[in-house]
Amino acid sequence: MVLFRGLGWVVLAMAVAAIVHDGLTWWSEGAFRLMLLGDFWSRFDYAAVHPVPGGPPPGWLAGHLLLPLLMTPALPAFAILGAVLLWIGRRGGGRAEPTFLTSSRPRRRSSSLS
Repeated sequence: MVLFRGLGWVVLAMAVAAIVHDGLTWWSEGAFRLMLLGDFWSRFDYAAVHPVPGGPPPGWLAGHLLLPLLMTPALPAFAILGAVLLWIGRRGGGRAEPTFLTSSRPRRRSSSLS
């Protein structure tokens, strides 16, 4: 569950980065457009998103599943995925688990010497 919460926060941070990028682009160019997942992915691996001309044609999976996924705006995709991961990794039960900061043991009272 901790893994899902951690991944959820990382994906939500990516959503914040996408909205900052979109806002800065809007401010500098004067036109608002959302960054697509394909644009986001091309910043990491350009060759995977833009195949070499004359290379092998994309397969069925790339044409029917991957291409529509890459045309999805990054901000709503990351926000929804992050929220779902946080929901999956939520703590169950009504009582919070003890942690380092909120231990389950009662505090000792200091005894006065006078």
